Amino acid sequence: MDDYPALLGRLKKYELQEPVARPRSDEKLRPVLRLMEALGSPERDYAIIHVAGTNGKGLSAAMTESLLSLSGCRTGLYCSPHVVDIRERISLNGGLIEPALFARAGHMTLDAAENLPETPRYSYFDLLTAMALKAFSLQGVDWAVLETGLGGRADATNVTGKKLALLTRIGMDHLHVLGRTLEEITWEKLGILRPGVSVVMAEQSPLVAGLIRQEARRLGCPLVEAGEAGLEPLPPDGPRAPKAPRRIRVRWRGEPPLELELPEEAPPLTAPRLACAANALTAVREALGRPALDREQVARWVRNALAVTLPGRLELRRNVAVRGRPGARLDWLVLDGGHNPEAVEALVAQLALWGLGSPAILLRLQSDKLVDELREPLSRLLAGAARLFTTEPSNPRSPPVEKLREYIRGLPGGDLLPPVEVAPDVGAVLAACLEHPARPLVAAGSFWMLGELLPLLEP
Repeated sequence: MDDYPALLGRLKKYELQEPVARPRSDEKLRPVLRLMEALGSPERDYAIIHVAGTNGKGLSAAMTESLLSLSGCRTGLYCSPHVVDIRERISLNGGLIEPALFARAGHMTLDAAENLPETPRYSYFDLLTAMALKAFSLQGVDWAVLETGLGGRADATNVTGKKLALLTRIGMDHLHVLGRTLEEITWEKLGILRPGVSVVMAEQSPLVAGLIRQEARRLGCPLVEAGEAGLEPLPPDGPRAPKAPRRIRVRWRGEPPLELELPEEAPPLTAPRLACAANALTAVREALGRPALDREQVARWVRNALAVTLPGRLELRRNVAVRGRPGARLDWLVLDGGHNPEAVEALVAQLALWGLGSPAILLRLQSDKLVDELREPLSRLLAGAARLFTTEPSNPRSPPVEKLREYIRGLPGGDLLPPVEVAPDVGAVLAACLEHPARPLVAAGSFWMLGELLPLLEP
């Protein structure tokens, strides 16, 4: 029952069944509900905050869970994708789930699924969702924070009730599954709303904000805007290379502004990170009944949220050591799995703010990301590259190298972009970049690729 390697073996079969994401209808949730009933409806044992959106939902969810834990609650977090270790998807009280508990919940879930009459076809994500919900019940959490995997309406996480819904920034992604327009994509995300349940809304485009307000009114959902948390970076004191502000100004619901200095070891401040922190601060305050917070408590909440990290979310590392190569280091490494237009725009802007010009770029994209909407921002990213690498495909969702080359040639200004250098694997790219360690390396576009890269680096 607690055999963790055996669980990974059983799960592998389901992972290989769906090499690409496909559109889902509401009917796909019925088998998930049957599975939850077979497991004893564990999702009813705790309060849930449900997070949907396009960008920032994983980090917003992780920050939300951390703040709930800081407030004295027993917490669970379910997010995706994982980068290196599958246990990254399920956290308890701020730490990865223990292998024995994961195995216990996992085998219970797979046994229940495989013993149902007329066994439905469950996706890998369906089963991981059920495992997380069961693990949270076994551990006796007070609050669980669930990040949707894809969309919202027909996502496996949407079989639960909820105390609060959080909608992060919504943009153009997964067009082949969720719809070809921003309006269609937004309606899919809005499927997580429930009548009378409070909604926290991140800053949105006018179209998306209007649709959210319209649906919240129709369902009688109290609506709160996360921008009211008011987190603003302040210019750094003295020279920094790259520029990385450590001071912020907090405007908390009409209170006098509060200026905070973050510790040197804190993750670099970025606009997406501050937006996620505002989402989490607002969501937790609403979920806990709007407790009164003095300035010291506000400072503690803000520092706590901004200390949370997830691998590969616009992540900056410096002086990076490489495993098995004594003395080999890269001065600067940027890791970003973002693969939609808004995420790539944010990466371009952040590289400029950090002053990381003329980097080497390691780019991998899934086949379904080679869309027209990505062309402009990707062109801007690649235009600043000194070298451009990719690798031979290593998973079923990666396009052939020649298809990626053709897409890049078709970008605006594609004939002026650096040629695509194809390496057999990410280790070969790393070796090439170590010949010029002062040149920044930007690894972008794929969490799969980051999962291959990170084990080659020292922590």
